[in-house]
Amino acid sequence: MKNILEIEGKSIEIDWDLECGIIQSIIDSEPLEGFANNIEGEVFFYQFDLDIPFNGEEREVFKKGDVVYWRSPTDSEKFGILFMYGNTEYGDGTKPRTSSPGIKIGSIKEVEQIASITTGKKLRLR
Repeated sequence: MKNILEIEGKSIEIDWDLECGIIQSIIDSEPLEGFANNIEGEVFFYQFDLDIPFNGEEREVFKKGDVVYWRSPTDSEKFGILFMYGNTEYGDGTKPRTSSPGIKIGSIKEVEQIASITTGKKLRLR
């Protein structure tokens, strides 16, 4: 997989975090598609085939622009890619925070473009 997020013909480049212990599994995966969910502070799309185990790098507090791999704590077959663009409802109002732990896999500079993605838009990570 390359490092491009596509939304309605627009492309956003992702800077992969090559120090991340799971990044090679992400890069080696097939392109990922899903429908955006924009909740306060993050846009995410679920995946159901991207089963990469956590490796101890997971955390809940991130920075604006971070790209995060997330695993559901209640559904062993639900995974997601998150794009953090601001403070989330799970945080204390100072930094983006996920509902449960995730691993930072990269970052983006076009935070404003991420924030403007509406729920239901098709996303493709290639």
